[in-house]
Amino acid sequence: MTEPLEIPDNELISRFIQNAPQIMWFFGAGTSRTAGMPTATDIIWDLKRRYYCLEENQNIQSHDINNENIKRKIQAYMDSKGFPALWSPEEYSFYFELIFKDDYSEQQKYLNAQLSGEKISLNIGHRVIAALLEMKKAPMVFTTNFDSVIERAFAAVTGKDLAAFHLEGSYAALEALNSDNFPIYAKIHGDFRYQSIKNLPQDLVSNDEEIQKCFLAAANRHGLVVSGYSGRDSNVMEMFDKALEQGNPFPHGIYWTVTRLSETPESVRQFLEKARSKNVKAHIVETGTFDILLSKIWRQIQDKPENLDQKVRTAIAESVSIPLPASGNSGYPILRTNGLLITQAPDKCATISTAKNITFRDLNDATYNYRDDLVAVKTEKILSWGSGEDLADALSSFSPGEPEIHEIANPTQAIKESMVVKSFYEEALANALVSGKPLHLRKNRKQFYAVVDHRHADDQIFNALKKATGYKDGTGPVCGSFQRDVFWAEAVSIRLEEKNGNLWLLLRPDIWVKPLSERQNFRDEIKARKKYRFNQKSNEFLSAWITILLGEIGGNDVKIEHFADTGFPIQFELNTRSAFSRKESRHA
Repeated sequence: MTEPLEIPDNELISRFIQNAPQIMWFFGAGTSRTAGMPTATDIIWDLKRRYYCLEENQNIQSHDINNENIKRKIQAYMDSKGFPALWSPEEYSFYFELIFKDDYSEQQKYLNAQLSGEKISLNIGHRVIAALLEMKKAPMVFTTNFDSVIERAFAAVTGKDLAAFHLEGSYAALEALNSDNFPIYAKIHGDFRYQSIKNLPQDLVSNDEEIQKCFLAAANRHGLVVSGYSGRDSNVMEMFDKALEQGNPFPHGIYWTVTRLSETPESVRQFLEKARSKNVKAHIVETGTFDILLSKIWRQIQDKPENLDQKVRTAIAESVSIPLPASGNSGYPILRTNGLLITQAPDKCATISTAKNITFRDLNDATYNYRDDLVAVKTEKILSWGSGEDLADALSSFSPGEPEIHEIANPTQAIKESMVVKSFYEEALANALVSGKPLHLRKNRKQFYAVVDHRHADDQIFNALKKATGYKDGTGPVCGSFQRDVFWAEAVSIRLEEKNGNLWLLLRPDIWVKPLSERQNFRDEIKARKKYRFNQKSNEFLSAWITILLGEIGGNDVKIEHFADTGFPIQFELNTRSAFSRKESRHA
């Protein structure tokens, strides 16, 4: 009996575990997106936004392309100009030429900024692949990505360098394959960074051909798992088609993974059907995100080296046993830390099921306009705090059921074991801390900040902060401007951490700049404002922020909450005395 085109993810995982050394991987931009890298679609929308705001004299900062309403407005403008239709293959090259003309150096500068290594945040999927490469359970990885996510993950997990074969050099990929010199990591011409293949210098074209030869040779020996790749790149799809024309294509099958079956491109289905006509076991597999798939695979790997397992599963690294010194007055100096003990965290939230499959990105898009009313995340379930009715309304296009209570038996353990759950609680904590106060909640990359609202800078709640910013017995400002349209305000970063079986709130005073894109241009001004924030001043700033966020300082447990009038409120209790550390006495 012919196997179905679509198979469940547990079937893929089972086959991978049995044949891992004979299966290679192919990554598209989707696998780097969770690390903070943009996909081709992200790049296209950013270029559209830049063009629209420039032509219409609009504030680019206020045009968030994660907002569907803004995207519709921008696309309508592009349609009115007769530009390529949404999702057209011509969009990418068209908008690059529209913005940069034939100035390839400016293109490169723009893309280098978009792909900056400073933006990379490694997730579990990247760490798992790094470990599989080291264990020879992922012998080969090909990618259209030009970022350094995999190299950085490999270095973080193994402590070694991973050399990549790419367009700018190294013709030795095929030789490495023929010599079984694994692992092999190769970057081929893909969605962006270089101008179109026809405009590449001849030596780069030759290099691309050499890497493709390696892929074609490997396709006669290995199976293939495709992840995070849309199939929109004609250069890559032509390479896949060439592989099918060989004598023994993909002997261990092709598994094209997607976050949602309904979003599988028709070109991918056609390719897989062509493969099946040549007796290749070719399947579409709905796996959710790249991180979900790789974390599931890692759980099924037997005999994992302990050192790699700890690097992959950073949240559960084995605890060390260091005896704490007895309390007392010996062992000075005593050092104040920036950690506040969380004595109670919420153990209930909402969950909701949907008739239609929903991805993490779908959830973010659907709840964007409800961000003041909900904190939501997608794990194996959809979890949320706030109004259950608003959650159902936000997900109306996915045919949701009724919100139900989801109990979290041990929040500390759940946070320890899952970065997704940790982020869910961290956002909840940040919302509860600023709720009802003259503060803005802002986010830079994955870090939350409580920022002084300049409209309420004279509020008495900021008296201690003004004292901290002042000189001697005077007071100073808590907000201001660096120049016209560039503003600063006192802020504090908010982090949630698990240490030694307890949850901690970590606070770090900082300066917020608006618009955020201007921060790098005012480093000297920020440095000047922070110049004397050491020792006593640092102590004053921390005390001021604890008082602002928790209402008091000194050792009492204080309750903070958000969404109090909803069916699924957020409630934390924190101790208002920061943790202290002192030198351990060496006397017997």
